[in-house]
Amino acid sequence: MRIVIDSNRMQSDELRSFLSLSSNNRAVLTDYAAMEAFKGNTLVSIQASWSVLRDFPKQMVILKGTRAAAKVDPQIAGFTNRFIDRTQTREVSNFSKVLERAARGEVLAQQRLILRGQWADDHLHGMLKKSGDMHLSISEFCAQFTDAELRRFRRQVPWKDETEKKFFDLVYHLTWQSFQSHPDKIRFPRGHHLLNHFLYRHTLAYCVYIVQLVMTGTVERKASLVRNDAVDVIFATLATYFNGLMSGDDHAEKIHHVTRFLLKQRGARVPEDYMRTYAGQIKRQMQPEDSSDPTSPLEMPLDKEPLT
Repeated sequence: MRIVIDSNRMQSDELRSFLSLSSNNRAVLTDYAAMEAFKGNTLVSIQASWSVLRDFPKQMVILKGTRAAAKVDPQIAGFTNRFIDRTQTREVSNFSKVLERAARGEVLAQQRLILRGQWADDHLHGMLKKSGDMHLSISEFCAQFTDAELRRFRRQVPWKDETEKKFFDLVYHLTWQSFQSHPDKIRFPRGHHLLNHFLYRHTLAYCVYIVQLVMTGTVERKASLVRNDAVDVIFATLATYFNGLMSGDDHAEKIHHVTRFLLKQRGARVPEDYMRTYAGQIKRQMQPEDSSDPTSPLEMPLDKEPLT
C-alpha cells in the first residue's frame, strides 16, 4: 500500500501503525507536505514532523512537483510510478542523518535546514499571493447553475442528470483551459486517458472543493484559507493515484473521497483505498486517546459512498 500523507498526519500514531504493519507499505510525500513541515521555527518543526518517518527511512516515496506531474502521460503503462521523484526518494533516507546532526548542534546541518525552511516559507507565501488565481471563484461556479440546482447542492440531495452533465462539462472546459495555459504545452489526451491525467483530476478535485463550499453556504473565502484549500486539493488529487489519503483534515478527506468516487464512477483507473483494507488493523494498534480522535479519518463510516 502506498498512501499520500497530509502534513497534519506526519507525527501521528496512525502513520506509525501503517508503516509498522508491513515493510512494503509506503508513506507518499508531496513537496507541499515537506514545505508545511518546515514552517515556523524550522529547527523545531522539522524535528517534530520527522519523528515517525525517521524510524522508517526505506518506506518513503517522494513525489515530483505539480508542474512535472502535469507532464506525466497517462497513456504509458505504469504511469503512476512516473509521479515519483526517483532521485529524492533515494536521498530521503539520508535526510534523517541531517536531522540527527542538527539535533546534536552541528551548525552546518542546522544552516542547511534553515535555508530549506526559508525556501518553503517563500514558496508558501507565493501561493498565498496567487491563491485568487485558481480556476474560478465561488460566484463564477454558481453562475453555471440555476438557483434550483444550487438549492439542491445546499440541501445535499442527489443531482439530476442535467446537473451532473453541467458539472462534468465545466470540469472538461476548465481542464482544457489548464492545458492551453500550461507553460510546457502539454498534449491533450484522447478518450478515456483524459480521466487519468493530473490536470483533469486536479480540476475535478477543485470543482468538488467548490461544491463543498456551496453546500455550506460559503460566499467568500479568505486568501489564507484559499491557500490552505489549494494544498488540500493537491493532496486529494495525488491521493487518487495511490491507495488514498491519510489526513486529519475532514475537508481534505471529503474532497479526496468524493473525487475518488466520481473518477471510479466514470471508469478511471483508481487503486484500492487503504481505508477499506487497513482501517481496523491500524485502529487496534493506535493509542486509545488517538483512536477516539473525532477528526481522525478512521472514524469515517466505510459502508457508504460519499455524496456530492
